[in-house]
Amino acid sequence: MSAIRFLAKFCPVLLVAFFLRTSRAQTPGGLEEPNAGKYVGAEVCQGCHDDAYKSFAASAHLQTLKRQKPSEQGCEGCHGPGADHAEAGDPDKIRRFPAASPQEIQAACTVCHEANLGAAHTKARLTCLTCHSAHHYTQTKAILLAPETQLCRRCHKF
Repeated sequence: MSAIRFLAKFCPVLLVAFFLRTSRAQTPGGLEEPNAGKYVGAEVCQGCHDDAYKSFAASAHLQTLKRQKPSEQGCEGCHGPGADHAEAGDPDKIRRFPAASPQEIQAACTVCHEANLGAAHTKARLTCLTCHSAHHYTQTKAILLAPETQLCRRCHKF
């Protein structure tokens, strides 16, 4: 077991403190990203959320770990900076989506994805998460909750 995985699993508060002191995330232009010290990395998230991390790692979202900005990488790309959450263990200190508005969900997804749900879907208050999930998908390629025809038939009759 690597030292980081060991610390992430058994000492998340110490690991968070280490990352807060040593991380100075910079954008490609050399400017420090806002809240840079608040990002801890997916390894810290994995320490407590191993099942969610395994789903993430099996999906195309794993590619976000190659992005330059911490605000677009891994778990924190969707859930926001994780330092306060990891330190306190408080679920309210991270962006969660069950109670999020359609606008908040759309804003989070369109950081990386171009998405236009169309007027009818928007009027029905559908969001990206109506059909997709980074953690509970059954169709790996598009991280769909169910096969496309099943999803569409929830509202449409063919």
